[in-house]
Amino acid sequence: MVKAIRAGELEARVNALLRRSYPAKHEAELVFGPYHFYPPSRLLKVRGKPVELKNREYELALFLFQNLGRLLSREHLHEAVWGLGVEALSRSLDTHVSRLRTKLDLRPANGFLLLAIYGLGYRLETIEADTLPTTATR
Repeated sequence: MVKAIRAGELEARVNALLRRSYPAKHEAELVFGPYHFYPPSRLLKVRGKPVELKNREYELALFLFQNLGRLLSREHLHEAVWGLGVEALSRSLDTHVSRLRTKLDLRPANGFLLLAIYGLGYRLETIEADTLPTTATR
């Protein structure tokens, strides 16, 4: 860009870069197995049924699903969901994660598992149906 920057052009270029860098954030519907996120309306449906989530719960759930399989540190989650300046020792993140596990029924039978990695953070993992242990009959 030339030195005399026009605000409208700068905004358009930044938005174009963001759309190319994070295409999933601009889609009308994001599907992760039985979980359907609708970012424009901030709605989440699980198997076709709407799930009532508070603002931060929705943001945390969407962020975890968008980073499926990645280890996310507590600090990174605080920064991404709550914004900068949040006290790192707060237990709010743990409370929100616990509520998400319950509300979204994140367990292997549903194909996803939200793991707490001691001292590091959290990771949402996909669990394949064929890797689930079968119960042996005695």
